[in-house]
Amino acid sequence: ALIDEYGSYMNLYECLLTAGKLQSQGLIDKLVGVGKYDAHHKEAVKALQKAKGLLFYEPKMLSAIHELLPSLPATSESNNFDFISLLVSAYPDLPPWCIRGAFSSENTDDLYFQYLSSLLHPDEGSDSAKRNEALVREWCLMLSSIGEDEESESIEEKRRRFYHIASPSDRRSVFYHRDLPFLMDTSIKISQFGLALELANELISSAKYSRDGSVLKCVAQHLRTISDIALTGNAGELNASLLSQVISFYNVLSPRLHEHHCQFNIANELSKLLQQCTIEEKRIPMYAISNNIDSCIIAISEHAPPSDSLKVFAQWDQISVDSPSLISAIHTCLIRGARDGV
Repeated sequence: ALIDEYGSYMNLYECLLTAGKLQSQGLIDKLVGVGKYDAHHKEAVKALQKAKGLLFYEPKMLSAIHELLPSLPATSESNNFDFISLLVSAYPDLPPWCIRGAFSSENTDDLYFQYLSSLLHPDEGSDSAKRNEALVREWCLMLSSIGEDEESESIEEKRRRFYHIASPSDRRSVFYHRDLPFLMDTSIKISQFGLALELANELISSAKYSRDGSVLKCVAQHLRTISDIALTGNAGELNASLLSQVISFYNVLSPRLHEHHCQFNIANELSKLLQQCTIEEKRIPMYAISNNIDSCIIAISEHAPPSDSLKVFAQWDQISVDSPSLISAIHTCLIRGARDGV
């Protein structure tokens, strides 16, 4: 009622900014309805309808963009108009949720993906958008979502873009808001286990997260998930490299968990690895042929604390005491223990 009665006296631009922050599409529609009687609005609408090539945003365009937003893709095709660049340059005046709503149909859903790709581009995107927690999270979820018939090139491109945000070794990651627990969860879901281990290391080195017992417990659980994947391996062969990384990480995580009185016993975790190997050996014929238990024993002897390794080997009853791999593993543990002064 207020807009209907006093709309012609309102500052349309400022009112649209407020409606955008309130995420009220109904309020925006009312304001755009008032704008249709405004000469500046009419002029902006005509300019957008005739636009060709590259056009950058000006505040006086905001009401016109809101009005024409659903029809901009069609205008783009007929006039060779780069409307994505226009929408990106309109951030934050034109909030992403408005664009998502306008491009939510099956035919235009990929346009919102293109928009976020440009808005959050690692080199050319908006710095303020890249620091927006909700927007970066939404983008990461889109990058981790794979369609049934999606081509491998598209999937690889999504993975690459996710790495720009998630990987601490990517120089451009510092420009993004990075929710480390969320990024690690997402890395696990998309089977990027090496990246997940990078993030786990960053988590427990962080002053913020290293004091959070619940986060550390999640890291421990993710490590167990990764170790299960490594033990299952591929075509009956254990992933020794990935398993070694997990075992090495136990040494770093264990003292952090003990600081928070969280139960985490390295020897118990190592025993579970050997038990899982035995289960897989019985389940998969190729597993025994590949000598995966020997590979697991070697990984433990080379990467776990020597005292914990020896304790596990002493209690392990599923392998012959004269096994060459066991004798070699014990020898490795003793040498490492002597070097470490154990």
